[in-house]
Amino acid sequence: MQALHIPAYYDPDLAETQDSSAQTFPEKEDMPEVRDEQASIGETSLQPLVVELPKEEDPADEDAPADSLAPIQAEQSKRLGIHYFADQEHYSQADLDLWLPVLKELGVNWIVLQAPVDRAVPQEFVEGLAAAELQPILHLNAPLAGEQRMEDFAAMFRAYASWGGRHIILFDRPNLRAQWPGQAWTQRDLVDRFLAKYVPLAHAALEAGLTPVFPALEPGGDYWDTAFLRSALESLVAKGEGLLLESMALGAYAWTEDRPMTWGAGGPESWPATMPYFTPEGSQDQRGFRIFDWYNAIARTVLGNELPILILAAGVQRENTKQLDANVGTRAVKMAETLLRPAGADKNNAVPANVLACNFWLLSADPQSMLANTAWFALNGKATKVGREWQDWHQGAPKAKSVKPTGEVAAEAASPLDAPQALSHYLLLPNGVEYPVDAIRDFLQATNATVGTSTVEAARAARVTLAGGMEAFADDLIRKLIQAGCTLNYLALDAA
Repeated sequence: MQALHIPAYYDPDLAETQDSSAQTFPEKEDMPEVRDEQASIGETSLQPLVVELPKEEDPADEDAPADSLAPIQAEQSKRLGIHYFADQEHYSQADLDLWLPVLKELGVNWIVLQAPVDRAVPQEFVEGLAAAELQPILHLNAPLAGEQRMEDFAAMFRAYASWGGRHIILFDRPNLRAQWPGQAWTQRDLVDRFLAKYVPLAHAALEAGLTPVFPALEPGGDYWDTAFLRSALESLVAKGEGLLLESMALGAYAWTEDRPMTWGAGGPESWPATMPYFTPEGSQDQRGFRIFDWYNAIARTVLGNELPILILAAGVQRENTKQLDANVGTRAVKMAETLLRPAGADKNNAVPANVLACNFWLLSADPQSMLANTAWFALNGKATKVGREWQDWHQGAPKAKSVKPTGEVAAEAASPLDAPQALSHYLLLPNGVEYPVDAIRDFLQATNATVGTSTVEAARAARVTLAGGMEAFADDLIRKLIQAGCTLNYLALDAA
């Protein structure tokens, strides 16, 4: 069985195929209507269109409450996890003795194990993790080719449950062409054909006492992941799989790539212009850490409630990279801080309570593997740079701070955008642009906002509405307003 393969975010060949070949995707009848999905998930008034923009610098500094719609809530202090090796060759007693102290030192409570199809992960290994209060998540990446013997899997599932396992991920990224054998990808009803394989295994897991996890989809993918997920949930509803829908969880690959951690925050309600296969300039989509916002919106639309979510491979940036971005360790720490911070009064950028765990990539890998540069530890248990950064954070070690030139520090200290917020709402008008007076008057009467062109006053407001939209203002100004703690909306107006 092949090890988990982390794909590149952008593949020119794939992009060309998506744009030009009708055979790249399943038949149209198997695809949800893009515009129907956009309308039902992200309906938003266009005049004005309210967008909750996230803080981009460090969302871990924000206060945010847990989402009250979640059917299952996670303890914030026990949300952190990590992927073990990407292969299935490190399950001996010696491996457990080596890595268990390392895992405990990391402060994680979840660990993702690659589970073989033809045999179980050794009992002693699973029980050892569970006894140390590390919750094993078994990932059974069964091939989509051929038929599965339910009796073999049922016995394996019962064993895992008796050893302390609780969650099992079934399959991996079925929205990728490469996961399907031969011509199976081009045949009709791809989603239903996948469900025909997933549902029996999921029921066997349920009967054994495990929580079946719908597999994480390729963010984007050959069959766009949000469209695939929605179609799958709708089909499960139509098939009367109520018990399964009440019991299962969703997997989600939160790959940061080289984008801000807050990319796509708020989901389709905040980015209504985004559609499957198309993210217009100036908009954002689900392909980032905040993928759970988009999956939650789909679940609420189809089911009326959210499903538990397990974040997988958090922090992955790109495949076959010889040198990761310098801030990969910092990103992992900020994700952890975001997950652990206590709930507050401001919903902006909250990690919903139905996000049970965030599993980072990757504990260790063979030095000859292409995954070695993503590993937190060498094979001997010695921490890499990323591992050391995490250990320092977890142990509360002081962080080294970069020294800025005196003039730069003074300029930051004198910045008017650092002033404490004193206004509730400010309508910011761009300089040199005239807008219809009646439209502005109507808005002010409805909101009781202060109006003006002063960025200093705007930065002192809890909420800032940008007249004419974000395109009317410089990106640097928008970023500074976000960093000042302002919640940004925009009001669509045509110049007079």
